[in-house]
Amino acid sequence: MNRSIEHYIDPVEIERELAAIWGSINRHQKDGRTVTRASMSNVMIFCDGEDQALDAADRIPRLVRHHPARVLVLALIDDQSGDEVRAWVTAHSRRVGDRQQLCAEHIELRFGAGGAARTASIVRSLLISDLPSALWWLSPRPPALTGAVFESFAPMANQIIYDSIGWADPPRGVLAMTQWSKNHRTVIFNLAWRRLKPWRRILSQSLAPSVVPGALQRIDAIELHHGPHALPLAWLLLGWLSSRLDWKPQKGVAKSGKQLVWQFVSPGGPVRIEVNRSDEGPPHIDRMRISWRGGDNHPASHADYRHEGHHIRHVPEDAELWPSSIPTVDQRLEQMVAAQLAHRAGDALFTASIGFSEAMAKVVKSDAA
Repeated sequence: MNRSIEHYIDPVEIERELAAIWGSINRHQKDGRTVTRASMSNVMIFCDGEDQALDAADRIPRLVRHHPARVLVLALIDDQSGDEVRAWVTAHSRRVGDRQQLCAEHIELRFGAGGAARTASIVRSLLISDLPSALWWLSPRPPALTGAVFESFAPMANQIIYDSIGWADPPRGVLAMTQWSKNHRTVIFNLAWRRLKPWRRILSQSLAPSVVPGALQRIDAIELHHGPHALPLAWLLLGWLSSRLDWKPQKGVAKSGKQLVWQFVSPGGPVRIEVNRSDEGPPHIDRMRISWRGGDNHPASHADYRHEGHHIRHVPEDAELWPSSIPTVDQRLEQMVAAQLAHRAGDALFTASIGFSEAMAKVVKSDAA
């Protein structure tokens, strides 16, 4: 439901309105019950438009159930003029025992493109100073490509969380975020990395030297198929493989909007990677084949991987090896964000992977070029 105009308040009234909400909650407690204002961090959620702001509001109760916080929804509204900023506040409570409630604060700020700087000033005054701050970029636009809007809020965050699924131009987004990270000490994290955990596990286990000796060093081809909007997911998985196996991208060609072909060089020889997009289906990696050349008295072979239902299944070509599978878990965005908020120091493996993803982006050319 849209916030009606009479529900908005002037931003200068936010703290007073919050105090009134807390006062009302406390007055309604009976039999010695207590209310605790719970905040482990400040969480800013950037949204593009009214619909996304309302979607964010729906996610907040589940977010604060896993990670209590003072949450600020920052909604960029295209048709809002000048530097006007509209505010709205509420609180979310849940009972944790017979006599105690935990409550988290929820503040919304709506502003137009010309009001980003004023909104940032208001946000700065609302952040709880002794708590870490995170910026959850819910917008489908890569943060670093939004210019002054991103730069208005990013300096206040210790951690920036975004999701590359659905980016319209993945190479440009990957380059922009990686380059921004190099120039700033702020921790960045792509939720696509968390989605890839089952893929990283099954690849590590099924191709381990104890299972298929020397296969990792002899890989010469990968064929990957993904659903709509899932190219950033495939890109990040390949960046992870490249970083772990010391592959270097030599060239890449984007063909007809549905296929990418890379040529890598590895310590064991050339590697060809082909990535294909399906027109239908969910936004995930559908299937993958990894092939390796023969050598050291071991034959050439391959392994197939397929996302089926709630599992990723591995089927080796070698009949002497057992097939295997790993379960996948579909988590809500807010659950993934809550889990990531507990890891403020960053992820060295993710950082290495996006570095290789950047190198892959730099060599991609269109076949029309």
